[in-house]
Amino acid sequence: MDKNKWHGLRAVLIIALLLSSGWAAEARTLTVHPGESIGAAISKAHPGDRIDVMPGVYHEGRPGDLNALTITVDRIAIVGLSRPNQPVVLENAGGQSFGIWVSPLDSTGPVAEENNEEPPCASNGSTIHGFLVRGFTLRGFDRHGLHLACVDGFLIDRNAAENNGVYGLFPVTSRHGALTNNTVRGTARDAGIYVGQSDDVLITGNESTDNLIGIEVELSRNVAVIDNQSSSNTIGIFVDVLFGKIELTQETTLVAHNAVDDNNRPNTSNPGDITAIFPPGLGILLVGADTTTVTENDVTHNGFAGIAVTSLCLAFTLQGQACPPLDVDPNPDHNRIVRNRSTGNGTISTGNSVLDSFRGDLVWDGSGVDNCWQDNKFATSVPAVLPACR
Repeated sequence: MDKNKWHGLRAVLIIALLLSSGWAAEARTLTVHPGESIGAAISKAHPGDRIDVMPGVYHEGRPGDLNALTITVDRIAIVGLSRPNQPVVLENAGGQSFGIWVSPLDSTGPVAEENNEEPPCASNGSTIHGFLVRGFTLRGFDRHGLHLACVDGFLIDRNAAENNGVYGLFPVTSRHGALTNNTVRGTARDAGIYVGQSDDVLITGNESTDNLIGIEVELSRNVAVIDNQSSSNTIGIFVDVLFGKIELTQETTLVAHNAVDDNNRPNTSNPGDITAIFPPGLGILLVGADTTTVTENDVTHNGFAGIAVTSLCLAFTLQGQACPPLDVDPNPDHNRIVRNRSTGNGTISTGNSVLDSFRGDLVWDGSGVDNCWQDNKFATSVPAVLPACR
């Protein structure tokens, strides 16, 4: 591993350990039992407090509320004391968009909901310092199970996100955090685990199944995706740029030691979304990403492509459109695809001759500069000869 990437990863791990061990000697622990309100405990919490929640199914707020729970205070730890067969479940009370919403106060409410990927706090600099959530099942919310914006120092650990509409776990415009040992399933319209417009984040030990996208890293820097299981999604791991956001680069990502297999789930994206063009069967997909290292991954039995590197412009080409002027560089540059096992991929026809010309274990659309492939185990590639690393 590159020395600078290791130093950044070590810094994230130190922050995660600090978060998990508490912040101050004077911090209190508030305990919530079944029949009591988690929201009431949050309203009483001071910076540095921990809220322990006993096993049970909780419906917080009222049907139709925007969020079930809202946290706008620094250094809150909310911990579900789940036991085997006795989970702590936060469930949609009816018509609620978000399960747990964490952001500065200026980025809550209907305006923030409509601009959830471009929150006001990202422009004015307001920040939540420190947040931990552990041991929760977040179930059935119309949009996001967990929405976290403008947080510096966070740990999302040992949670489950089930059957949420758009995203399962969603940190955006945040930094110095970790998503560890979570299980995410049933996210129909976008990513089970999403890190967007963020810096210095570790994603490790997670399991993502039956989502449109298992794990997505978008417009972020210095993110490590290590030792995760992503299977039975439409796309296993997705590293990409997108236009029209606050941050406009996707750089220095490490994707290593992941198991990415059988991601052949039908595409259930909303019609008109850019993700709707992707065929099922994508293992690891880089779109417009720069300086990504993809190494030591086991990528198998993804019907369309094992590891693919493409330009964002390809998305427009596949829709029969010219690539428009964009506020991001659409091309992938300086990516390294090395020492992966990518086998048994690209075996399922899409029925589209243009798409089928890109099927294989290793795929590149020819865009960008200084992309290279070295010491991978594979059977098929597009093109047949890929540039070697110097």
